[in-house]
Amino acid sequence: MSAFLLCFAAWSAIALGMDRHHEDATGREGAARRLQQLRRAGWLLLLLSLWLAAHPAGGVPASLGVTAWTVALSVAAVAVTAAVTWQPRRAPLLAGVALVAGLSAWAWGW
Repeated sequence: MSAFLLCFAAWSAIALGMDRHHEDATGREGAARRLQQLRRAGWLLLLLSLWLAAHPAGGVPASLGVTAWTVALSVAAVAVTAAVTWQPRRAPLLAGVALVAGLSAWAWGW
């Protein structure tokens, strides 16, 4: 669960770091520096989610965690694509909720 939520937040940040999606979501153009920061944050979140998946708790093999992360990565990409296409104004809120929920789920071992 935490892998999906963190991947959703990461893909959202990467998408919102693009001119078109940022303008659709916020109603205004983003500064180049802000857009770059969003994209970097997204890539860092993807790396964090991979690291967390590769170090699962409870004796689960790392290979199984990385496999689950790959599935979460793909499903989250489709979910973010749907969100920025059909509900662009809600995309930043969904990304924030996913980030908080993903970190909470990881902390609780989900």
